[in-house]
Amino acid sequence: MLTLLNNQFFKLTASFFLLFSSYVSASQQIWPTFQDPVAQVRSASTAFQSTFNQKDADGLGVFYAKTATLKLDQSLPAHYRSNIVEAWRAGFEQGVEHLQLEIIEIKRTGFRKVVEAGNYVLTINTPNGPIEQTGTYTVGWRVHPFGVKPPKIIFDFVNAN
Repeated sequence: MLTLLNNQFFKLTASFFLLFSSYVSASQQIWPTFQDPVAQVRSASTAFQSTFNQKDADGLGVFYAKTATLKLDQSLPAHYRSNIVEAWRAGFEQGVEHLQLEIIEIKRTGFRKVVEAGNYVLTINTPNGPIEQTGTYTVGWRVHPFGVKPPKIIFDFVNAN
């Protein structure tokens, strides 16, 4: 009796599969395609700069992983996305005005890891007028090889000249 039930279950499952697979053909299915991680990071970096120049601290938070670290020159590191957002918000309130990034290198360092390095110019408004701070930055990104999820910053280190 048990063999008969197993056989009927198998036939029912097989017929359902055949019926369903003919309804959704392979040509109609959308399969993710590989996306170049370096290109993903280049695009995300440009979007980060644009969001920064809009002084959108909450918008910058979208770029960071939940457990990311931001280390600005001569300051304590900010760990976790919420603290990073508050750090950027405080910077905007203290006169940080405009960011210009010059990407020197974007290099894939692992299956899901990309490192971006470059120079920056940061304009800061002070009581004595605007000043420009220059320096270097290194950003570690976590990427999805198929671009299903946007790249996320896992570390962001900034060194002023």
